[in-house]
Amino acid sequence: MISIPFFSSSSPFGPLQGLHEYVIENAVGISWQNWYHLFVIPLVPLYGQALLLRSENTRLYRIAVGTVGISLIGRAVTNYRFTQPWFNGLNNGIGIGVMHVIARYIEFAFIDGPVVDRYLEAKGRHPLINALSVAMGARWIGMGSIDLDKDSKVHSGNVNKQRIRKASEEPENDDLIIPSKEDTDVVDGGFEFSNPKNRSKNIPDIKKSKKAKDSWLPWPKIKRTKFESLTRHLWITIRNYVIFDTFLYLIRYFGSETIGSDLPVKNALYRFTHENTFYILPILKQYGFSPIKVHWFLVDIMISMNVATGVWLGIAMGYHLFAFLTIITNLFEVENWEIDIFDSPFMGDSLLDIWGKRWHQFFRHHFILYSTIFLRLFRIPTKSGNIMVMSFLLSGLMHSFGQYTMSPNPPLIPLFLLFPISGLFGFMEITFKKFTGKKVEGIYGRIWTWIIMLSIGRLGTKAWLESGVGGTLMTPPLVGEYITKNFLEAYLIAKG
Repeated sequence: MISIPFFSSSSPFGPLQGLHEYVIENAVGISWQNWYHLFVIPLVPLYGQALLLRSENTRLYRIAVGTVGISLIGRAVTNYRFTQPWFNGLNNGIGIGVMHVIARYIEFAFIDGPVVDRYLEAKGRHPLINALSVAMGARWIGMGSIDLDKDSKVHSGNVNKQRIRKASEEPENDDLIIPSKEDTDVVDGGFEFSNPKNRSKNIPDIKKSKKAKDSWLPWPKIKRTKFESLTRHLWITIRNYVIFDTFLYLIRYFGSETIGSDLPVKNALYRFTHENTFYILPILKQYGFSPIKVHWFLVDIMISMNVATGVWLGIAMGYHLFAFLTIITNLFEVENWEIDIFDSPFMGDSLLDIWGKRWHQFFRHHFILYSTIFLRLFRIPTKSGNIMVMSFLLSGLMHSFGQYTMSPNPPLIPLFLLFPISGLFGFMEITFKKFTGKKVEGIYGRIWTWIIMLSIGRLGTKAWLESGVGGTLMTPPLVGEYITKNFLEAYLIAKG
């Protein structure tokens, strides 16, 4: 067995093992009486930082506020967690969320401001609401390139035929520097201003120019009214909830002693697929026909797909529910939520297409930002390939170490490996294009993508389902049981 320094079977979190044990031993259960200690109070300083970011020369103040924020959220996450076994999977979201917020506190503390969404503020948004949007907007949509050390940036010269203005010239609307895909020094794929030291003076009149549209985002093709937008968000929320709750109940119902248990079960996935027999179309019995027996291999594939689909449905459900609530209360504009958090991930025709565009890009900015900082720290060229490799490594670390609030917790190594292996295959796609001149895409790209994702995705599926995550109540269990027992089990799928 491979030995990894600081890690062992008794110390799976390595250097963070002490933190993990402290949280499990000392944290009290989250309840309606104390939830705000974790989900509200530690986030208030982040809003304070966003307000300070509206002005220049506020870095020292933002560092102080960020220090308070990190202290508050660090204390909260060690004091509160879901202690019920059937809520343990939600602790994973808490762990990852806290890591994201801490990274945001650090970024907001040291970033060279000001940072303002000038596009929506010019359209009438109140400055206080605009600051809230900046604090919440992890994807920095239309905000351009954001970096901790923007003053050190050097353009590569790929400016897509846009000219670079001299510092002595007056700003014009065409002075936005929009980097090409080869301009890897611009970290986040947004626009850059030619004179960063005075960029607050260089910002063009946003009323006369279009909002920067990042190519990796699913920009809407139509403009919706408030009623149309609310209807859409509510429909997606309800649809995703019904499907997700049904998926979760199916796992608990058919696999109560294996993958649907809220406690760890050794070899749960193998036992579920090999010790049970499943049939589709059980309704055929009513007409004198035998239902169709499903091979265990197909059951295994369906379980892996359900796990990935569940993550997609759950995150999108929360996104659209929050959008509905903030639009109906007039907190945010319709336009603020028109860019979906996912872009039909199952339609991806390459690994780079899925991870770089179609899957949720909530952590994209931080992965690229901190990858760039790490590479510069060790004087490694900040080329796109190096940034991609580091981003996948950081993603693996976040998803594995983000389980420090869970007990029991899934094994870290399989979850970690899922992401660097994805990055490796993504690098192979880049190499393929370099030598052939053709992108991985189309029908063959889709087949390639499905084979790879189903193969490596099983690492996460097995780790989660064999540690009790399959028995977690991630949605209010209201409709899944009814649909399963009254429709699915009678007409679509049955356990022999």
